[in-house]
Amino acid sequence: MLHHSGGTARVFDGLVRALPAWLEPVPLELPGRGRRWREEPVHTAADAVSDLDARLADAGVTGEFAIFGHSMGAYLGLSLAARLEQTPGQARCSVLFASANLGPLRVQPLFEGDPLHADDEEVLRVAARFGGPAPQILENAQLREHAVRLLRADFAVCDSFVRTMRRTTTESHLVVCCGTDDLFSDDQLDAWRLSSAAETEIVRFPGGHFYVDAEAEAVARTVAARLPAPSAEPVTTTATGGEGSSL
Repeated sequence: MLHHSGGTARVFDGLVRALPAWLEPVPLELPGRGRRWREEPVHTAADAVSDLDARLADAGVTGEFAIFGHSMGAYLGLSLAARLEQTPGQARCSVLFASANLGPLRVQPLFEGDPLHADDEEVLRVAARFGGPAPQILENAQLREHAVRLLRADFAVCDSFVRTMRRTTTESHLVVCCGTDDLFSDDQLDAWRLSSAAETEIVRFPGGHFYVDAEAEAVARTVAARLPAPSAEPVTTTATGGEGSSL
């Protein structure tokens, strides 16, 4: 599970609880947040994917597994899946759930210049397009400063992806998920088909950019229906060494 810009793995708390017991969720976080809050954030998509690749190995995920990437996480998920395909014999993403983002070939950079040089107000204006930080965060000077710092770094990651990696393709089955009230059109979502050599489908859920929390039960059913249930022959080794499929 790969989170959105400025976010943490907590965005998946509801989905983690709603998933069936045979699925092993593996939420990953980039540096600078959650348990990794002491680490310096990364600023490029290449560095973010390298970091996630290492975290995946640390979690013990091998064989076939699925990625659920939300917003920024959808692009990082695509890049991570493609990287793993270049390393035969290791973990391989069989299904990529690309959530709350438009097809990479239709995207433009969020900023005209370098996001790392954007002032706080500009960063928050861009973030507001996708919901933005919660009011209680903006009202607290320390929390606001931390949120803007992460957003600035993650927006740099996103624009780096657009400028250097948006033509990435994967062999993974692609499930594009989006809220009905999000700002992305059907044509923009359909453009994801150009990023996969496999089947691509689009699933809409009630809600906006952060539909995943409110629609956790429905999202969990969608995920489970597209992944192999446990059998006598385990299809993957999860982070805890058990049998089942990893997400």
